[in-house]
Amino acid sequence: MPATASESFSRREAIAAAAALAGLVGTGPASAQPARDVDVSRLVRTALFVSDFDRSVAFFRDLLGLNEVFFQGNFTGPVLGRLLGLSAGAQVRACILKAAGPAFGMIGIFHVAGRGRPRIRKQRGTVNVGEAVLVFYAARLDPLVERLRAGGYTIIAPPVNLTPRWREMTCYGPDDVMINLIERDPSGQ
Repeated sequence: MPATASESFSRREAIAAAAALAGLVGTGPASAQPARDVDVSRLVRTALFVSDFDRSVAFFRDLLGLNEVFFQGNFTGPVLGRLLGLSAGAQVRACILKAAGPAFGMIGIFHVAGRGRPRIRKQRGTVNVGEAVLVFYAARLDPLVERLRAGGYTIIAPPVNLTPRWREMTCYGPDDVMINLIERDPSGQ
């Protein structure tokens, strides 16, 4: 029986091969040269608008370990209203969390004061069109599973082996934000 890609390549080799193939085969808008007047950085942060500020901060800070506070404070005013489509007097509480290192890949937690904001309607247990899934590496998934269960969070898919050295799981965080966690192989493979 022939070997599958996961058996004959390390994860790093498979990613490098896919990137090289995409460069050779590239067609359509994704492979077009970027406009020279546009210089977009890697993703700075994801902004989550939440129903329970403290619970959401605790989830990302205490459970997932994003324990560096990049910013914490309150926003109000007409510029914020225009930027987010809120009334000019809206008050927003904010906390932007990050892992150690450069200020990229951060999670911004925002709560709009006052009456409840409308919720996104989605079907639980599956991905929905337009839904973002937050993806993190984790050194070990098993202790995290126990902490998620103890916190009352829903595990959609418990850890599964995608290759002999690569495990993933999916859960819901606060406000049913879908989160995918990838167990890192300490060797970097």
